[in-house]
Amino acid sequence: MLYELIGLEKILGGRKIFDIDRFSIRSGRIYSLTGPNGAGKTTLLKILAFIDRPTAGEIRFFTKSVLQVEGDLLELRRQVVMVDQSPLLFTGTVIDNVEFGLKMRKIPAAERRKRAIEALQQVGMERFDRTEAHRLSGGETKRVALARALAIRPKVLLCDEPTANVDSEHQKIILDILAAINRQDKTSIIFSTHYQSLEQQLAHFCLHLQHGHLSEHQADNVYHAELIERGQRRSSCRLAERVIISVPTRSIPAEPLFNLRIDQDKIRLAAITGDRQTEGSLVEGRVAQIREENGGVAVKLHAGIVLDLTLSPEIYADRSLRVGEIVAVVIPDEAVHCIPNSGDVRPV
Repeated sequence: MLYELIGLEKILGGRKIFDIDRFSIRSGRIYSLTGPNGAGKTTLLKILAFIDRPTAGEIRFFTKSVLQVEGDLLELRRQVVMVDQSPLLFTGTVIDNVEFGLKMRKIPAAERRKRAIEALQQVGMERFDRTEAHRLSGGETKRVALARALAIRPKVLLCDEPTANVDSEHQKIILDILAAINRQDKTSIIFSTHYQSLEQQLAHFCLHLQHGHLSEHQADNVYHAELIERGQRRSSCRLAERVIISVPTRSIPAEPLFNLRIDQDKIRLAAITGDRQTEGSLVEGRVAQIREENGGVAVKLHAGIVLDLTLSPEIYADRSLRVGEIVAVVIPDEAVHCIPNSGDVRPV
Protein backbone atom coordinates (compact mmCIF):
# COMPACT_ATOMS: atom_id res chain seq x y z
CA MET A 1 0.00 0.00 0.00
CA LEU A 2 1.37 3.42 -0.97
CA TYR A 3 -0.39 5.64 1.59
CA GLU A 4 -2.60 4.87 4.56
CA LEU A 5 -4.30 7.88 6.17
CA ILE A 6 -5.63 7.29 9.68
CA GLY A 7 -7.60 9.92 11.60
CA LEU A 8 -6.03 12.64 9.45
CA GLU A 9 -7.07 16.21 10.25
CA LYS A 10 -5.95 19.60 8.99
CA ILE A 11 -7.05 22.88 10.57
CA LEU A 12 -6.26 26.21 8.88
CA GLY A 13 -7.34 29.56 10.29
CA GLY A 14 -9.57 27.86 12.82
CA ARG A 15 -11.40 25.91 10.10
CA LYS A 16 -11.16 22.14 9.76
CA ILE A 17 -10.19 21.57 6.13
CA PHE A 18 -10.55 17.81 6.23
CA ASP A 19 -11.17 14.98 8.64
CA ILE A 20 -10.28 11.62 7.06
CA ASP A 21 -11.12 8.67 9.28
CA ARG A 22 -9.25 5.96 7.36
CA PHE A 23 -8.21 5.81 3.72
CA SER A 24 -5.75 3.81 1.59
CA ILE A 25 -4.09 4.61 -1.73
CA ARG A 26 -2.51 1.85 -3.81
CA SER A 27 0.97 1.88 -5.29
CA GLY A 28 1.62 2.03 -9.04
CA ARG A 29 -1.74 3.55 -9.97
CA ILE A 30 -2.93 6.90 -11.31
CA TYR A 31 -5.43 8.73 -9.07
CA SER A 32 -7.35 11.90 -9.84
CA LEU A 33 -8.36 14.20 -6.98
CA THR A 34 -11.44 16.36 -7.45
CA GLY A 35 -13.52 18.59 -5.21
CA PRO A 36 -14.93 22.11 -5.05
CA ASN A 37 -12.71 25.17 -4.63
CA GLY A 38 -11.54 25.43 -1.04
CA ALA A 39 -12.07 21.72 -0.34
CA GLY A 40 -8.38 21.29 0.49
CA LYS A 41 -7.07 19.45 -2.57
CA THR A 42 -3.77 21.34 -2.72
CA THR A 43 -3.33 21.07 1.05
CA LEU A 44 -3.85 17.31 0.91
CA LEU A 45 -1.30 16.98 -1.92
CA LYS A 46 1.23 18.97 0.12
CA ILE A 47 0.70 16.67 3.10
CA LEU A 48 1.15 13.62 0.86
CA ALA A 49 4.34 15.24 -0.46
CA PHE A 50 5.54 15.73 3.15
CA ILE A 51 5.79 19.48 2.52
CA ASP A 52 2.97 20.32 4.94
CA ARG A 53 2.03 18.54 8.14
CA PRO A 54 -1.39 17.38 9.34
CA THR A 55 -2.85 18.86 12.51
CA ALA A 56 -3.59 15.37 13.81
CA GLY A 57 -3.58 11.77 12.68
CA GLU A 58 -1.19 9.27 11.16
CA ILE A 59 0.24 8.74 7.69
CA ARG A 60 1.78 5.42 6.69
CA PHE A 61 4.01 5.40 3.63
CA PHE A 62 4.68 1.93 2.22
CA THR A 63 3.24 0.56 5.50
CA LYS A 64 5.71 2.52 7.69
CA SER A 65 4.37 5.19 10.05
CA VAL A 66 5.66 8.66 9.17
CA LEU A 67 7.20 10.62 12.02
CA GLN A 68 6.45 14.31 11.54
CA VAL A 69 10.02 15.37 12.29
CA GLU A 70 12.25 17.18 9.83
CA GLY A 71 14.92 14.49 9.53
CA ASP A 72 12.45 11.78 8.57
CA LEU A 73 10.46 14.10 6.30
CA LEU A 74 13.59 15.11 4.39
CA GLU A 75 14.28 11.49 3.47
CA LEU A 76 10.68 10.96 2.37
CA ARG A 77 10.80 14.07 0.18
CA ARG A 78 13.49 12.33 -1.85
CA GLN A 79 10.90 9.74 -2.86
CA VAL A 80 7.89 12.01 -3.46
CA VAL A 81 7.87 15.06 -5.75
CA MET A 82 5.08 17.60 -6.20
CA VAL A 83 4.66 19.77 -9.30
CA ASP A 84 2.71 22.96 -8.54
CA GLN A 85 -0.13 24.35 -10.62
CA SER A 86 2.04 27.33 -11.61
CA PRO A 87 5.60 25.98 -11.36
CA LEU A 88 8.48 28.43 -11.09
CA LEU A 89 11.65 27.99 -13.09
CA PHE A 90 14.89 29.60 -12.00
CA THR A 91 16.93 32.08 -14.00
CA GLY A 92 19.14 30.13 -16.38
CA THR A 93 18.77 27.46 -19.03
CA VAL A 94 16.26 24.65 -19.16
CA ILE A 95 18.87 22.01 -18.40
CA ASP A 96 20.15 24.03 -15.43
CA ASN A 97 16.62 23.93 -14.02
CA VAL A 98 16.25 20.19 -14.57
CA GLU A 99 19.61 19.53 -12.89
CA PHE A 100 18.79 21.67 -9.85
CA GLY A 101 17.18 18.97 -7.70
CA LEU A 102 19.97 16.55 -8.52
CA LYS A 103 22.58 19.13 -7.58
CA MET A 104 20.87 19.66 -4.22
CA ARG A 105 21.08 15.90 -3.70
CA LYS A 106 24.83 16.04 -4.46
CA ILE A 107 24.57 13.83 -7.56
CA PRO A 108 27.90 13.95 -9.51
CA ALA A 109 27.96 16.32 -12.49
CA ALA A 110 28.19 13.65 -15.20
CA GLU A 111 25.29 11.67 -13.74
CA ARG A 112 23.28 14.90 -13.30
CA ARG A 113 23.64 15.77 -16.96
CA LYS A 114 22.74 12.24 -18.10
CA ARG A 115 19.60 12.10 -15.98
CA ALA A 116 18.56 15.65 -16.94
CA ILE A 117 18.82 14.85 -20.66
CA GLU A 118 16.86 11.62 -20.18
CA ALA A 119 14.13 13.50 -18.30
CA LEU A 120 13.89 16.16 -21.02
CA GLN A 121 13.55 13.38 -23.60
CA GLN A 122 10.69 11.90 -21.58
CA VAL A 123 8.73 15.14 -21.87
CA GLY A 124 9.82 15.92 -25.45
CA MET A 125 11.81 19.03 -24.50
CA GLU A 126 15.38 17.89 -25.21
CA ARG A 127 15.87 20.41 -28.03
CA PHE A 128 15.17 23.22 -25.54
CA ASP A 129 18.02 22.22 -23.21
CA ARG A 130 20.00 25.43 -23.83
CA THR A 131 16.97 27.72 -23.99
CA GLU A 132 16.63 30.35 -21.27
CA ALA A 133 13.77 29.26 -19.03
CA HIS A 134 12.02 32.65 -19.11
CA ARG A 135 11.45 32.27 -22.87
CA LEU A 136 9.20 29.22 -22.50
CA SER A 137 5.42 29.20 -22.90
CA GLY A 138 3.15 28.10 -20.08
CA GLY A 139 2.81 24.58 -21.47
CA GLU A 140 6.55 24.27 -22.05
CA THR A 141 7.22 25.49 -18.51
CA LYS A 142 4.98 22.74 -17.11
CA ARG A 143 6.78 20.13 -19.18
CA VAL A 144 10.17 21.31 -17.91
CA ALA A 145 8.85 21.25 -14.35
CA LEU A 146 7.77 17.65 -14.96
CA ALA A 147 11.24 16.85 -16.31
CA ARG A 148 12.81 18.41 -13.21
CA ALA A 149 10.65 16.13 -11.07
CA LEU A 150 11.33 13.02 -13.17
CA ALA A 151 15.10 13.52 -13.10
CA ILE A 152 14.96 12.76 -9.38
CA ARG A 153 13.30 9.41 -10.22
CA PRO A 154 10.58 9.65 -7.58
CA LYS A 155 8.41 6.77 -6.49
CA VAL A 156 5.44 9.14 -6.32
CA LEU A 157 4.58 12.13 -8.53
CA LEU A 158 1.95 14.58 -7.27
CA CYS A 159 0.59 17.18 -9.70
CA ASP A 160 -1.62 20.12 -8.78
CA GLU A 161 -3.87 20.93 -11.77
CA PRO A 162 -1.31 19.73 -14.37
CA THR A 163 -3.32 20.94 -17.37
CA ALA A 164 -4.58 24.25 -15.96
CA ASN A 165 -3.77 27.41 -17.94
CA VAL A 166 -2.27 25.63 -20.95
CA ASP A 167 -3.63 25.23 -24.48
CA SER A 168 -5.35 22.05 -25.67
CA GLU A 169 -2.25 20.83 -27.50
CA HIS A 170 -0.14 20.96 -24.34
CA GLN A 171 -2.97 19.46 -22.29
CA LYS A 172 -2.83 16.33 -24.45
CA ILE A 173 0.98 16.25 -24.35
CA ILE A 174 1.00 16.48 -20.55
CA LEU A 175 -1.62 13.73 -20.19
CA ASP A 176 0.37 11.48 -22.54
CA ILE A 177 3.54 12.14 -20.51
CA LEU A 178 1.85 11.21 -17.23
CA ALA A 179 0.38 8.03 -18.72
CA ALA A 180 3.79 7.03 -20.11
CA ILE A 181 5.54 7.68 -16.79
CA ASN A 182 3.11 5.41 -15.00
CA ARG A 183 3.21 2.72 -17.68
CA GLN A 184 6.99 2.61 -18.21
CA ASP A 185 8.39 3.48 -14.78
CA LYS A 186 5.47 2.27 -12.60
CA THR A 187 5.51 5.69 -10.92
CA SER A 188 2.48 6.30 -8.69
CA ILE A 189 0.68 9.50 -9.74
CA ILE A 190 -1.94 11.60 -7.96
CA PHE A 191 -3.20 14.72 -9.72
CA SER A 192 -5.84 17.27 -8.80
CA THR A 193 -8.25 18.51 -11.43
CA HIS A 194 -11.57 20.29 -11.97
CA TYR A 195 -12.21 18.41 -15.21
CA GLN A 196 -14.14 15.14 -15.24
CA SER A 197 -12.77 14.39 -18.71
CA LEU A 198 -9.25 14.14 -17.27
CA GLU A 199 -10.45 11.51 -14.80
CA GLN A 200 -11.85 9.49 -17.66
CA GLN A 201 -8.77 9.82 -19.88
CA LEU A 202 -6.05 9.18 -17.33
CA ALA A 203 -7.05 8.00 -13.86
CA HIS A 204 -7.42 4.41 -12.76
CA PHE A 205 -9.17 5.58 -9.60
CA CYS A 206 -10.90 8.85 -8.73
CA LEU A 207 -10.72 10.53 -5.32
CA HIS A 208 -13.24 13.18 -4.31
CA LEU A 209 -12.68 15.58 -1.41
CA GLN A 210 -15.76 17.43 -0.15
CA HIS A 211 -16.99 18.64 3.25
CA GLY A 212 -13.75 17.34 4.73
CA HIS A 213 -14.26 13.75 3.65
CA LEU A 214 -12.35 11.73 1.05
CA SER A 215 -14.11 9.11 -1.07
CA GLU A 216 -13.00 6.89 -3.93
CA HIS A 217 -14.66 5.50 -7.01
CA GLN A 218 -13.29 3.81 -10.05
CA ALA A 219 -13.16 5.66 -13.34
CA ASP A 220 -16.35 5.03 -15.34
CA ASN A 221 -16.43 2.93 -18.49
CA VAL A 222 -13.29 0.86 -17.86
CA TYR A 223 -13.42 -2.71 -19.15
CA HIS A 224 -11.32 -5.82 -19.59
CA ALA A 225 -10.63 -6.06 -23.33
CA GLU A 226 -9.43 -8.93 -25.50
CA LEU A 227 -8.07 -8.54 -29.02
CA ILE A 228 -9.94 -11.01 -31.22
CA GLU A 229 -8.89 -9.80 -34.68
CA ARG A 230 -6.02 -7.47 -35.59
CA GLY A 231 -6.47 -5.72 -38.92
CA GLN A 232 -4.11 -3.42 -40.79
CA ARG A 233 -6.16 -0.32 -40.01
CA ARG A 234 -8.84 -1.43 -37.54
CA SER A 235 -9.08 -4.24 -35.01
CA SER A 236 -11.91 -5.97 -33.18
CA CYS A 237 -11.94 -6.22 -29.38
CA ARG A 238 -14.28 -8.00 -26.99
CA LEU A 239 -15.20 -6.06 -23.85
CA ALA A 240 -15.96 -7.90 -20.60
CA GLU A 241 -16.40 -11.10 -22.66
CA ARG A 242 -19.69 -9.71 -23.99
CA VAL A 243 -19.52 -6.83 -26.46
CA ILE A 244 -17.40 -6.49 -29.59
CA ILE A 245 -16.26 -3.05 -30.76
CA SER A 246 -13.92 -1.84 -33.49
CA VAL A 247 -10.94 0.40 -32.66
CA PRO A 248 -7.95 1.77 -34.61
CA THR A 249 -5.16 -0.81 -34.71
CA ARG A 250 -2.55 1.83 -33.87
CA SER A 251 -4.09 2.26 -30.41
CA ILE A 252 -3.97 -1.45 -29.46
CA PRO A 253 -1.21 -2.52 -27.01
CA ALA A 254 1.11 -5.37 -27.96
CA GLU A 255 -0.53 -7.73 -25.46
CA PRO A 256 -3.84 -9.39 -26.51
CA LEU A 257 -5.38 -8.70 -23.08
CA PHE A 258 -5.61 -5.09 -21.89
CA ASN A 259 -7.95 -2.56 -20.32
CA LEU A 260 -10.04 -0.13 -22.32
CA ARG A 261 -11.62 3.14 -21.21
CA ILE A 262 -14.41 4.98 -23.04
CA ASP A 263 -14.93 8.73 -22.45
CA GLN A 264 -18.56 9.13 -21.45
CA ASP A 265 -18.83 12.72 -22.70
CA LYS A 266 -17.79 11.70 -26.25
CA ILE A 267 -20.39 8.96 -26.73
CA ARG A 268 -23.20 10.14 -29.03
CA LEU A 269 -26.78 9.05 -29.54
CA ALA A 270 -26.88 7.62 -33.06
CA ALA A 271 -30.55 8.45 -33.54
CA ILE A 272 -29.81 12.16 -33.00
CA THR A 273 -26.51 12.60 -34.76
CA GLY A 274 -27.31 10.45 -37.77
CA ASP A 275 -23.64 9.48 -37.91
CA ARG A 276 -23.91 5.70 -37.97
CA GLN A 277 -21.20 5.70 -40.64
CA THR A 278 -18.73 7.64 -38.48
CA GLU A 279 -15.62 5.59 -37.73
CA GLY A 280 -16.17 3.96 -34.40
CA SER A 281 -18.62 1.42 -33.04
CA LEU A 282 -22.39 1.27 -32.86
CA VAL A 283 -23.78 -0.25 -29.65
CA GLU A 284 -27.42 -0.78 -28.69
CA GLY A 285 -28.68 -1.00 -25.13
CA ARG A 286 -31.52 -0.34 -22.73
CA VAL A 287 -31.65 2.90 -20.71
CA ALA A 288 -31.36 1.90 -17.05
CA GLN A 289 -30.98 5.27 -15.31
CA ILE A 290 -31.24 8.99 -16.05
CA ARG A 291 -30.14 11.73 -13.66
CA GLU A 292 -28.94 15.34 -13.64
CA GLU A 293 -25.23 15.68 -12.96
CA ASN A 294 -22.88 18.70 -13.09
CA GLY A 295 -25.09 20.66 -15.46
CA GLY A 296 -25.59 17.73 -17.84
CA VAL A 297 -27.70 14.59 -18.00
CA ALA A 298 -26.02 11.31 -17.02
CA VAL A 299 -27.43 8.20 -18.68
CA LYS A 300 -26.64 4.62 -17.71
CA LEU A 301 -27.07 2.13 -20.54
CA HIS A 302 -27.20 -1.67 -20.19
CA ALA A 303 -25.68 -2.92 -23.43
CA GLY A 304 -24.06 -6.21 -22.47
CA ILE A 305 -21.73 -3.90 -20.58
CA VAL A 306 -22.79 -1.04 -18.32
CA LEU A 307 -22.06 2.09 -20.35
CA ASP A 308 -22.23 5.60 -18.86
CA LEU A 309 -22.69 8.60 -21.13
CA THR A 310 -23.29 12.30 -20.58
CA LEU A 311 -25.71 14.34 -22.68
CA SER A 312 -26.15 18.07 -22.89
CA PRO A 313 -29.51 19.35 -21.59
CA GLU A 314 -30.37 20.43 -25.16
CA ILE A 315 -29.81 16.97 -26.66
CA TYR A 316 -31.68 15.31 -23.82
CA ALA A 317 -34.64 17.68 -24.22
CA ASP A 318 -34.71 17.04 -27.97
CA ARG A 319 -34.62 13.25 -27.59
CA SER A 320 -36.52 12.91 -24.28
CA LEU A 321 -35.11 9.52 -23.34
CA ARG A 322 -37.10 7.22 -21.07
CA VAL A 323 -35.91 4.51 -18.69
CA GLY A 324 -36.42 1.14 -20.41
CA GLU A 325 -36.08 2.55 -23.93
CA ILE A 326 -33.74 0.82 -26.40
CA VAL A 327 -31.27 3.28 -27.94
CA ALA A 328 -28.24 3.10 -30.22
CA VAL A 329 -25.06 5.01 -29.43
CA VAL A 330 -21.92 5.70 -31.41
CA ILE A 331 -18.57 5.23 -29.66
CA PRO A 332 -16.20 7.31 -31.82
CA ASP A 333 -12.51 6.48 -32.05
CA GLU A 334 -11.51 9.57 -30.06
CA ALA A 335 -13.51 8.27 -27.08
CA VAL A 336 -11.49 5.04 -26.80
CA HIS A 337 -8.28 4.72 -24.74
CA CYS A 338 -6.43 1.39 -24.59
CA ILE A 339 -4.42 0.76 -21.41
CA PRO A 340 -1.81 -2.00 -21.04
CA ASN A 341 -2.90 -4.48 -18.38
CA SER A 342 -0.90 -3.72 -15.23
CA GLY A 343 -2.16 -5.45 -12.17
CA ASP A 344 -4.78 -4.24 -9.77
CA VAL A 345 -6.88 -1.91 -11.89
CA ARG A 346 -10.39 -3.28 -11.44
CA PRO A 347 -12.33 -2.86 -14.68
CA VAL A 348 -15.76 -4.33 -15.28
